[in-house]
Amino acid sequence: MKKFFQKNKVLKLILVTYLIVIFPFGFAKSDYYFMSPGPPYQWNIEVSDTETFDSEGNLFQLTVRRDEANYFVYAWANLNNEIDLYPREVILPDGVTPQELSEISMQNMMTSENVAIAVALDSLGYDVTSEGDGVLVVGLLDDSPVKDKLFKNDLIVSINNENIKSTSEFISLLRTYKIGDTVEIGLIRGDKPTQFKTTLIEHVEYENEPMVGFLASTPNQKFIFPIDIDIKTGNVGGPSAGMMMALNVYNLLTESDITRGEKIAGTGTIEIDGSVGPVGGVKQKVIAAKRADASLILVPTANFSEADAYSDENTLIVAVDSFQEALDVISEFSSR
Repeated sequence: MKKFFQKNKVLKLILVTYLIVIFPFGFAKSDYYFMSPGPPYQWNIEVSDTETFDSEGNLFQLTVRRDEANYFVYAWANLNNEIDLYPREVILPDGVTPQELSEISMQNMMTSENVAIAVALDSLGYDVTSEGDGVLVVGLLDDSPVKDKLFKNDLIVSINNENIKSTSEFISLLRTYKIGDTVEIGLIRGDKPTQFKTTLIEHVEYENEPMVGFLASTPNQKFIFPIDIDIKTGNVGGPSAGMMMALNVYNLLTESDITRGEKIAGTGTIEIDGSVGPVGGVKQKVIAAKRADASLILVPTANFSEADAYSDENTLIVAVDSFQEALDVISEFSSR
């Protein structure tokens, strides 16, 4: 469709004129969400009671803009290759409002920030502890195999009798299984413990990534850090900044600048064990990184095939599975 309109400018002009005529109706919401490139971020990080070190280069976190698409945006997305559309049910689980989704996204960012700090400090030899009440179910996907077994406000506390205290622990443990494996989920519903078995399915956004099929948060999660660190995340939401936040904290506390003056960008979730997980909007994020003249882009292994389509002689795109692997790749690249 997009290539067709690129070759037929007259038809494109007719479409734009038509949109002007129907202008009052264009602001009505469609049944889709859109995703477009967002600005790269260099986090402002405040640290108390310990020495920090300046960086000559950049460690950009890549972002996307995601929102409900009105019909103008829907039409424009069919003409602009940088914008992708997603059916509403893929983005907005059953029983979750757009406002709740936004609040969950901000909560996920706060959790990701703390996990990133924990991973960075652990890599530097600091003692870090964490605690939480478990994994709270806040929404279910339409086609989830657990839709009749799991309910909103259920508190998941174990997988195959292994206790979990947070969404980060839940995801880390889930990645030790494969799509199609059967697992037993232990939970608390009201005040009553219960269990059920389910088969893991492929994630709706990430290829080869196992999932159960629900949206989650961690109630009362707390991290105990030996030093005070505050990452100024602003209004950016979601968990996909985790890896780059951890790298920024690590570099800030390390006398030897890992960037060595290079512009490095990346995306990927981070779990408490240091593993890096897949994210959405990789195409848009890579486009944003190239606009920022990043010479190295780090992406999760699960997203590499999509990202690699945009590599060129000026941009090296590398897949990583862990925080340590990201450090190794940056070290090799910046010292070449």
